[in-house]
Amino acid sequence: MSTRFLLRQFIGDDDSFHIARVTIHSRYDLSLHNHDYAEIFWIENGNGYHIINGQKVPLRPGNLVMIRPDDEHTFTSSTAGLTIMNLAFPADTLDYLWERYFSDYNSYFWINTPLPYHTLLDMALIRRISQKCEKTWKYKKSKFYLDTLLLFIFGLIAANKDLEIDNQIPAWLHNAIQDYTAPELFKQGAAGFAALCEKNIDHVNRVVRGAYGKTLSELVTELRMSFAAKQLSMTNNPIKVICNDCGFTNLGHFYKTFKETFNQTPTAYRETNQTIV
Repeated sequence: MSTRFLLRQFIGDDDSFHIARVTIHSRYDLSLHNHDYAEIFWIENGNGYHIINGQKVPLRPGNLVMIRPDDEHTFTSSTAGLTIMNLAFPADTLDYLWERYFSDYNSYFWINTPLPYHTLLDMALIRRISQKCEKTWKYKKSKFYLDTLLLFIFGLIAANKDLEIDNQIPAWLHNAIQDYTAPELFKQGAAGFAALCEKNIDHVNRVVRGAYGKTLSELVTELRMSFAAKQLSMTNNPIKVICNDCGFTNLGHFYKTFKETFNQTPTAYRETNQTIV
């Protein structure tokens, strides 16, 4: 027998969404239910099954599912438990999203199949979604933060789909390139990049060569120079500071590398790009 969950049971009068993390240990931890709201959930840890619309679908870390209001579901797990994080929000939000972004798209919440949209993401993406939601816990649960979260999630999924089309570029490599933007990583060089990939540095170098036709060191240099160019354009930080933040210990080497990349010295680049037009 199914239970009907209502969003107002979980949120305050001024709230627009609910975020939760739970570990399921048996099918009796959560009753079979449907609800008056939409839901996105993803698996952070453990294995189990999604009992959904009369079918039994395996779940493992990296799975992300979009539940429509009338989908009827529950979970069961292995003895180790199944850790789930979810985002629940009003059903009328789907109308807004469809009209603004997805009116010509028959997928996600609007897929016309017995089972809801179900995908498998790289765990680095799952961690980014979880971290984004954790940061949002401290803010007012307003429509602004709901829209921010939903567009963040849809954006990651869309980028992942593009990578699936070009299967020469693994999702973990794409994600590392996006995240390799901090001085503490630049100062570690290629080792810092490999740590983001959570892969052996030799393996990362081979994959980078295959995907981009360049070495890992060359890729790291490009990313450092991209960071330097942004700092020169958008900040007034001294060039010596930018040099150090990019992981260079020699200012002359930094100048040489930057000029080889942009055909300008850092000083000339800053003068050109900080001119208001």
